[in-house]
Amino acid sequence: MLKLFLVVNEDGFFLSHRKDVALKAHEAGFDVSVVCKDTGRRAEIEALGLRMIPFPINPTGENIFEELRTFCFLLRLYRNEKPKIVHHVGLKSILWGGLSARLSHVHGVVNAVSGLGTIFNGDKLSLKARVILYVIRFASSRKNIVTIFQNHEDEALFFRYGICSSENSVFIKGAGVDLSEYCFSPEP
Repeated sequence: MLKLFLVVNEDGFFLSHRKDVALKAHEAGFDVSVVCKDTGRRAEIEALGLRMIPFPINPTGENIFEELRTFCFLLRLYRNEKPKIVHHVGLKSILWGGLSARLSHVHGVVNAVSGLGTIFNGDKLSLKARVILYVIRFASSRKNIVTIFQNHEDEALFFRYGICSSENSVFIKGAGVDLSEYCFSPEP
């Protein structure tokens, strides 16, 4: 059975945005593990038949020691567990997970850019933003990586910095809505 890791900042975001992806992969025969910060919803994830691995991440923090701890955690995890595919959702997961996947020789990587945030706004990027993009470009400069975009601004930035191209990226109009849970209603 192929091992798939979904790496998401927090359990609540996983449940609201990536649960169905994980369940479909599980139904298709993948051994799915969810790597995310536990904010108290672990039992909900495990009730779905999925394994959850608590992720030491501060989604909004900028403390270099916390960031290094996050990176080292993923590097050890990937080297010890040897997943065949990792699916990173969000900037920090893409940054640290992508670097860990490259250094651990993970076969396949999917990076889902769910919005880069204000650090990447404007015509001239800060040194910190450029360093982040350089690390992501280094981590992404190999085969078997696909990047998913949900807005054209992030896509254009990744293309401009040589992180990916149209050949190894996909544009979608959003993560989707379960129409059995949310009914369509016309605009007033």
